Amino acid sequence: MRNTLGKQFSRAVKTYEKWALPQKLSARLLVEFTKPRGLILDLGCGTGFVSQHVKGKVVGLDISKDMLLLYKERFGNAVLGDAHSLPFSSRSFDYVLSNFSLHWTDWRKTIPEALRVARKGVGLALPVEGSLSFSSFPFPKAEEIISLFEPERYEIRDIDIPFLGWELVKFFHYTGTSNYEGKKENLTRTKILKLLSGRKEKFRVLYLLLRP
Repeated sequence: MRNTLGKQFSRAVKTYEKWALPQKLSARLLVEFTKPRGLILDLGCGTGFVSQHVKGKVVGLDISKDMLLLYKERFGNAVLGDAHSLPFSSRSFDYVLSNFSLHWTDWRKTIPEALRVARKGVGLALPVEGSLSFSSFPFPKAEEIISLFEPERYEIRDIDIPFLGWELVKFFHYTGTSNYEGKKENLTRTKILKLLSGRKEKFRVLYLLLRP
């Protein structure tokens, strides 16, 4: 299952950066929200949207081999791994940041893992329920995450997807997000027509600052 997810994003590596504009904006907002310093783990790093905004030493971890290769060319320190079982000792990093990645995981397991390897803080940007009006993706509920982990700070922002019609369909295809593990149904004709109707879609993103 996790290997399938890695391959899914590897197939999109050549088109991801051009199309993943909401993810790119969210990465900058996450760094501004968290204000990390010291040694930082970019968890689910992709091609490095978060790492390009942080100061200090960064280490990237991702499940996609091809995205990790590109990350390594830019930032040097790259680890192939799964967020459910991080290959690091406890308290290995000052901060752990994760942008638009842990909703692909069992967040009840991966958030505690992020907290385990952090010394000072964990900053998360998670798309939550209320994202993508047409999608059957099982986005987590913001209230459930907040209740379970009791963040020091949190806020919810709506981030528009700046594509309409066929461009919106391409957005999901070229960012590797049109298919996902546990998907129950493909896009039906009705849902495709809804995407083509010109309605603007958005991600509802929960930003959290957690303390270990």
